[in-house]
Amino acid sequence: MSNTQPTLAIAADLGGTKIAATTVDTTGTMVTERSKLPTPAHRGGSAVLDALAGAIDAQYAGLDPATLAAIGVGTAGGVDTATGTIVSSSGTFSGWLGTDVVAGLRERLPWASGVPIHVQNDVDAHAVGESWRGAGVGAASMLMLAVGTGIGGAFCVDGQVQRGAHHMAGEVGRLRIVPGDGLDIHGTPGPHTFEDEAAGPAILRAYRALGGTDEAARGQDVVRLAKHGDELADQVIRALGARVGRVLSWLVLTLDPERVALGGGVPVPQSQWWAAMEAELRAGLPDALADVPVVRARQRNSAALLGAARDAFRLAGVPTD
Repeated sequence: MSNTQPTLAIAADLGGTKIAATTVDTTGTMVTERSKLPTPAHRGGSAVLDALAGAIDAQYAGLDPATLAAIGVGTAGGVDTATGTIVSSSGTFSGWLGTDVVAGLRERLPWASGVPIHVQNDVDAHAVGESWRGAGVGAASMLMLAVGTGIGGAFCVDGQVQRGAHHMAGEVGRLRIVPGDGLDIHGTPGPHTFEDEAAGPAILRAYRALGGTDEAARGQDVVRLAKHGDELADQVIRALGARVGRVLSWLVLTLDPERVALGGGVPVPQSQWWAAMEAELRAGLPDALADVPVVRARQRNSAALLGAARDAFRLAGVPTD
């Protein structure tokens, strides 16, 4: 009988375009090379599970089975973490709603029959990773807001995400808002969702709606053009940054976090977007909350993998450093 202790977790981050996987130890160190493969997002739940299982199986192939404590998965969509079932899904995936991810992995990975498997929303996993080894280290509570292709949020207390009674806490991108700043990027009556009004694609849509150059192909391009003196890009970046700051002030008022971490591809410190976001945030807060720190997420693409691993260790009852 082996005396080797189970101190490793295989972690996977399942996104709309790619699946990343690695193996993480109890200190939050990635001990294998991160692998990536395309997500067959529009070929149905079974195809996605096949690809996810393949990514996990490739990590397992190089391990001593006695060292594996658990498997952790962060995935797009709302997740019932008690069962590993997808309870909410956007158009990013086809046929994903209702998928039992845990059961699907066990069918495809015979060696995992007795291994604890934890599945959660990817932004929740991101927040746990940042709380453990990123921007939230040392904070008793942290509000995470990710602004990229979409917008998602999560609230951690003592490093654990507060998921809500229906597993939907943090789905702030679905909030319906009326910006009231005179910048109409839809041409149809609102209110529209926060995500549609302020995420990366909204930045590009607003810039083009106002007659911006075809040089911009995505929101990050508009941020770059603003940095180099494009006045229209500057106007758009500041307006949409302020929209995020306004909603963020509501969340801070509601949750009173010790720290706020911003992730995703849009928030760039010392940019016009960040300056407008923070000015609007501070304007919406009372004196008691005026000094809440707002920082850039530090772990970037590693955060969801670290968070998936840490919660998998928790499920397995394995302590982490």
